[in-house]
Amino acid sequence: MEPRELIFSDFLDLMNEKCPDVPAVTCEGTTLTFAQLRIGVMRCALSLSRAGIGKGDKVGLWSFNSIAWLISFLGITETGATAALMNYGLKGEDTSALLRSVDANWLVVGQNAMTIFDPESAAGVAADAGISAERTLRDMDLARAALDPGAPLPTAEDIDEYKKLRVSAGPHDTRVLIFTTGTTSFPKAPELSSYSILNDARSAAGVIFPENDTMGTVGLLALPMFHSYGLTVVFAMLSKGIHVILPPVLKADIIAGLIETYDVKVMASVGAIYGMLTQAPGFDKKVAGRLRYCIVGGGFETPVKMMRLENAFRGAKIINGYGQTECSPIISVASGSDRLEKRAVTVGRPLPGLEVKIWSRERGFVPEGTIGEVVVKGFCQMNGYYGLPKEKQVIDSDGWLHTGDLGRFDEEGMLQLTGRIKDIIIRCGENISPSDVEKVLLEEEQIRDVKVLGAPHVVWGESVEACVVTKDNAGLDEDALKARLRTKLSSFKIPSHFFVFKQFPLKENGKLDQRTLKADMLNRLRGRNIQDVLDMGMNIFSITLKNQSYTIYPTCALVCGLAEKLGFDKTQIHRINHGVEEMLTERIEKAFSGSADIRLDVELLPQWLRLRFADSGRLYRLEDAENSLSAKIILANVDAYSVMTNARGETEYCLDYQYGDDFDVKEYLMKNQK
Repeated sequence: MEPRELIFSDFLDLMNEKCPDVPAVTCEGTTLTFAQLRIGVMRCALSLSRAGIGKGDKVGLWSFNSIAWLISFLGITETGATAALMNYGLKGEDTSALLRSVDANWLVVGQNAMTIFDPESAAGVAADAGISAERTLRDMDLARAALDPGAPLPTAEDIDEYKKLRVSAGPHDTRVLIFTTGTTSFPKAPELSSYSILNDARSAAGVIFPENDTMGTVGLLALPMFHSYGLTVVFAMLSKGIHVILPPVLKADIIAGLIETYDVKVMASVGAIYGMLTQAPGFDKKVAGRLRYCIVGGGFETPVKMMRLENAFRGAKIINGYGQTECSPIISVASGSDRLEKRAVTVGRPLPGLEVKIWSRERGFVPEGTIGEVVVKGFCQMNGYYGLPKEKQVIDSDGWLHTGDLGRFDEEGMLQLTGRIKDIIIRCGENISPSDVEKVLLEEEQIRDVKVLGAPHVVWGESVEACVVTKDNAGLDEDALKARLRTKLSSFKIPSHFFVFKQFPLKENGKLDQRTLKADMLNRLRGRNIQDVLDMGMNIFSITLKNQSYTIYPTCALVCGLAEKLGFDKTQIHRINHGVEEMLTERIEKAFSGSADIRLDVELLPQWLRLRFADSGRLYRLEDAENSLSAKIILANVDAYSVMTNARGETEYCLDYQYGDDFDVKEYLMKNQK
């Protein structure tokens, strides 16, 4: 495909000339033809320009998918300003921080996860971002005025004014800022142009929809348009004359109803949404057999899993693709004519007109079949990360954009992703690709979904940990599973633990929320490690006490202070103080004929605090000390008492005290662990 020098209004002009009366977009019962969309965008752009928005301005756009969102987006970009697309699920403080990070000076807001409950909350968010009330606009107000059927058609003066706006907007200028969903750091803001987005959309559409009879076909976008994937797929569908249906919310039952009502033939979403759709009430009647193409973002699916989905959708072709926001975002995509087993394990071929290669830091470009970093050059590239210095940009001096993804090309020129460079797990010096382990685990009948992650390990550097979703929320026999994995994986690749989830956390766009999942996994791992140590007895400190009476009271104070932190009440602490004081008195007075030391070990166990006294004195049973006042006091102030000889031949005396009913030592340790 030969890229074209297009701005968004050029694209709308072309579609208006080609099919003015064909439906372009529908949301919540409102439908616009390409001609109506064109007029609406012109009116919106003029309204925004007259309000003071123009080239150099950064305008935040923060609302759910809607026709108002689309009209506002195109209107903003037509003024020459840059639209900063905000995640509609963000909290107010996060939205304000992102707006400040790109120097936004206007905000167009509609219904989102915050304003739907409190319509006035947008004013506070804008103020926190340094945007005045006069520069905070409502997308519904803009759309209502732009689409008013009673409004007069644009005058000659309006058209001249609009033409001047268009002249100020170059195809390579930054028109869109879309925040990346990073897992470990503050989101970056790739700068995208109309040139990069529209050419990426046109090239992808030519592969996904090779037919020439798509005019009027109905497609459904189950993706947020604030995400680059959703935005570009809208233009890909529109470029083929496909009528785009926008669900108001991404819920399976609503999507199923829309597919039936509009007889949808094309759908774009992520794997999780397709999976949930198959479980929607009435799926067989409303959805199965209707769709021809199911476009899905690049996932590491097995052939079996994709075959099951295709069978469930009764003949629909699942089209796998790959991209990232920095590439507007589509880099490669499969074709419906590709074999299922290829579509399932690859992300298709590079888009026509793009250069995509595999690169190694040590060897440069590497041949077919060799794993390395995916690098991209061509029309889809961003202009750079907004506000970041040159050393933090990812386009090198030769013009190659480094994706950070690992992959290889097969003998048919199809790209197979093998993981992220930063996601590689290094265990005892061995590099482990999580996707290699995930593919094997997905072959297990009882596992529905899996994500393999690394965790810090004091000895190995990192451990391999698996998060899994089982079918019907069934349990998992870890020992049996590990035994099967030993026949398929090298021992160092086998996960140390398996953490079962009812479902994985998802972002608003339906993609895996890896940051949240990893935080949950690490928390569970800490809990499991703590429980393992508690079951064996967690020795939290050991001190050696001189055989002198002056050591008794400081030791009592130390132990009682700890007991207070562990939730023991005043009565229990009083008993502990008596027990420690009398045990040391008894050992110092009775155990030795000469000078010797006493060792005190303090241990935490699941149900009680254990104070273990050890010395080299003779074995002495408190129960037999009928004439010892200290012995009687100890036995009266302890929940459990035992005496034994340890492996070093020392006599040990154990005083055990049960925690309070409302105290959980594991929870306490997890809460206070750094």
